[in-house]
Amino acid sequence: MTYASLMVYVDQGEETEARVALACDLAERFDARVIGISASQLDAPQVDPYAGGAMLGEMLGLFRDLAESDVKQAEATFWKAAGAHAGRCEWRGRVGFPSDVVSQEVRAADLLILGRLDPARGPHRSIDPGDALMALGRPVLIVPPTPVRLPQGTAAVVAWKDCREAQRAVACALPMLKASALTHVIEICAAGGMEEARARTKDVAAFLGRHDIIASAQVLQGDGGGRSSQILKFADDHQAGLIVAGGYGHARMREWVLGGVTHGLLGTSPVCLLLSH
Repeated sequence: MTYASLMVYVDQGEETEARVALACDLAERFDARVIGISASQLDAPQVDPYAGGAMLGEMLGLFRDLAESDVKQAEATFWKAAGAHAGRCEWRGRVGFPSDVVSQEVRAADLLILGRLDPARGPHRSIDPGDALMALGRPVLIVPPTPVRLPQGTAAVVAWKDCREAQRAVACALPMLKASALTHVIEICAAGGMEEARARTKDVAAFLGRHDIIASAQVLQGDGGGRSSQILKFADDHQAGLIVAGGYGHARMREWVLGGVTHGLLGTSPVCLLLSH
């Protein structure tokens, strides 16, 4: 298994060029295509209902022009960051809500690469990784603004939980784990469940070994704090550049509610996350 096509979202954040460069480096390793994508749908302000129709039309036209300008700037950023990798790249960008545009285009990719959520840009110019994780049918690689380590060539951590989300995440991450120097499969549990957890993590490590991935299994007793913090500490202690985990959550009143571990990792991880729901 490998990735044949990577899709990277491009916006106006300072870290965007580094994210595109990372996508291109991964594409070279996997001999894959890189699809740059961006969208903008500027939110027009409330208008006086008694204002003239011509004025309203001019205002809407102005905001569409601004949205088109956003997309053109993102395209320029993408090609600049792609540099020598431009031959394996293509661009898709248009006016629209980013979440809608990406959901319609992600069918063309094996893996979606996003930056961390920036509330300042909002849903009209950027895409929320949590929404993408829960709504789309593709694994998501979330790149922090300044990763402390790259996800390839360094150690990786599989944060195991015995459920379908973690099973799918590991399967989706196989190419990335093959690009890692060593994979640590860990499970955090209470003292009474450690023996069963050891059997589970050994199974996962053995599964990875059959895919020619060097993997070890380790069980950690919960320290009473947040599980995401314990996962991040383990990753830092072992100089990991990638964390693989299931994305846990559910829909309620049309809003995506993320589980505590997923929310904690998305908000604070200093290394790349590969998540799948």
